[in-house]
Amino acid sequence: MAHLFARPLSDAVVCDLDGVVYRGERSMPGARDALAALEGAGLSVLFVTNNSAREPAAVVDKLLRIVGYPARVEQVITSSLVAASLIEAGPVLIMGESGVETAVRAAGYELTDDPLTAETVVVGLDRQLSYSGVTRAAAAVRAGARLIATNRDPTFPSETGLLPGAGACVAAVETAAGVRGVTAGKPSRAMRQLVEQRYPAGTIWMIGDRPDTDIALADAPRWRSILVLTGVTASGDRVDPSPDHVVDGLPDAVRLILSERSEGAGEGTPSGARADPSERH
Repeated sequence: MAHLFARPLSDAVVCDLDGVVYRGERSMPGARDALAALEGAGLSVLFVTNNSAREPAAVVDKLLRIVGYPARVEQVITSSLVAASLIEAGPVLIMGESGVETAVRAAGYELTDDPLTAETVVVGLDRQLSYSGVTRAAAAVRAGARLIATNRDPTFPSETGLLPGAGACVAAVETAAGVRGVTAGKPSRAMRQLVEQRYPAGTIWMIGDRPDTDIALADAPRWRSILVLTGVTASGDRVDPSPDHVVDGLPDAVRLILSERSEGAGEGTPSGARADPSERH
């Protein structure tokens, strides 16, 4: 995963996908032009998603097919990649989809379905969730295997509404095993550190639709957060944690970022400083 640590061009924009750039199989209005405007202004764009089901290459394909945006694989970080980076020993028993399997294999670990030989269990979104799968994963954890959750999103947005997320799958294993696992995805320290290693200087803007994952990830020095209302959050009132800004959608977020950059991030406010909560939009 050496490509994750390349030097940035300048300030960076970390963008969630589901509910921000697209919703299911539909692009958000103006998403392609908004993303192109960021790169045209010289900002680095990184897509950071808690969706563990897809490999980065599949995310790139979807961005091109649905949004018309030609992303590169090195622009995508998934919760599966972070989960794989947290594995300390194999073999690994997984309960998830191809994104988890590909990331674990790429990290050099052998997979197993045997709960008695597994040293690590990685659980992510599993849309073919079965009783036998939960049984194996929980048995491995009870036998001493370390449990890693790709992410804890209880739902994810689709064009037909909210669907059960990886958090629901993880909860089944944790409840059966009586153990709480380590979290890989947003807003974990591991995810934040991975982004900050990629962008060691400058402001990092986070655009997302979930306060408890996207906005919480940005609760750190050098980070600024923008909550969009096109995903799971319908209103910016009384959300916790509180974002720096609340806007309707991705194009509005991009206009805000470009406006603040052109104005030097506000009078007397150095680039990368967090806004006073009383001045949040």
